[in-house]
Amino acid sequence: MTYVKVCDAFGAGFYTIPGTDTCIKIGGRVRADYAASGKKDVYTTAATGTGLSALSASENLWGNEARGRLDMDVRTPTSFGTVQAVTSTRVHRTSGVLGTSTLTSSAGTAAPQLEAAYIRFAGFTFGVAKDNFAFMPSTMYGSGHWAAFANGAFQMAYTASLGGGFSATLAVQDSSYTTSGLNATSTTANLNNYNKMPQINARLDWDQSWGTVSAMGAIGQLSTQSTASTSTINASKGVWAVGAGVKINLPMLAAGDALYLNGGYANGMTEYTVNWVSFKSSDTSRNVGGFVQTAYSAGLNSAGTALETYKSWNVAALFTHYWAPQWRHTFVGTYGQLDAPSTINNNAWGSMTQGQGDATVWNIGTQLTFLPTANFEIGVDVLYARVKLTNSTTTAVNTSQGNWTGRLRVERTF
Repeated sequence: MTYVKVCDAFGAGFYTIPGTDTCIKIGGRVRADYAASGKKDVYTTAATGTGLSALSASENLWGNEARGRLDMDVRTPTSFGTVQAVTSTRVHRTSGVLGTSTLTSSAGTAAPQLEAAYIRFAGFTFGVAKDNFAFMPSTMYGSGHWAAFANGAFQMAYTASLGGGFSATLAVQDSSYTTSGLNATSTTANLNNYNKMPQINARLDWDQSWGTVSAMGAIGQLSTQSTASTSTINASKGVWAVGAGVKINLPMLAAGDALYLNGGYANGMTEYTVNWVSFKSSDTSRNVGGFVQTAYSAGLNSAGTALETYKSWNVAALFTHYWAPQWRHTFVGTYGQLDAPSTINNNAWGSMTQGQGDATVWNIGTQLTFLPTANFEIGVDVLYARVKLTNSTTTAVNTSQGNWTGRLRVERTF
């Protein structure tokens, strides 16, 4: 009879695969969300070039989501160090306000999504892993504007331990799953993005018993080519972003208490500051002031011959407090600003395939969570968000509106 042997070398939950010296840990997560939105008047940039328009019917004010995730972590000791292979795949079914960014009726099952699939060996990481710009965690949907991509980033990275709690990471990343995209005028409807060169990310971390300090940076290049008969555009533009984060442990208040501070500035990399498209886990377009609005990275100049970048910045804070071991309370606040190139902001919204002028957004939220036992949570979120859109030529869309969302979440991690 063969018995499963506990593998103590890599922590709790690992077992030795019979007949090998490899250890495996299998886990996952099941989550159910029930969300409600307080706003009926929802605005979206129209794809027909008519500017910002209101949806007049069939808006959902509530919806559901069920999500399941399966994780595997396999490790083998070698004379060169541990070889680790990790996979994480999720599927989900959504309806109503959670099922579509325009809040119109929808329901269905999404295709499986690969959150992580990487091999880590001797300091190297190969595959899809956490984006190397990310620092502050996302504790609730719609809660902020910082880098935290649910599906990770395809990368080849190396992390060096420098001693004294310092570590440094240099990564070559594929921006396909994280970039914000380009803003095209109606005369270049066939404007396409393509990968001309990889994105480079770097970060420096300092870990101590009192907390963590991190500095992050990224550089890349936007390249575009139009196949429209009315234009022959072939343009590239360098883009970059910098950020910093601090985590302060506060055990003198209660075990597990912590304060996060995060900020960033981007020239053409709005995905690391204020982008709130739906693929970004730190925020969704469904929650931002009732608006569906994409923050672009760059757009064409008035002559339609070159790219001009959007400038953006953000600040965010998150505080977690345990009133008791079974009661966790989180507070979050964020602010972000997007400045469009003047030649784009001066265009009337109606003359663009997807209008985007200057924008600011801020939100505050709170989350109270009951923890009946380890790795089981029942939580309630309340978030208020306000967005202001400004266009220098079209006063009709110079508007500021707020919205609140509420959510009940039941989550089990195993």
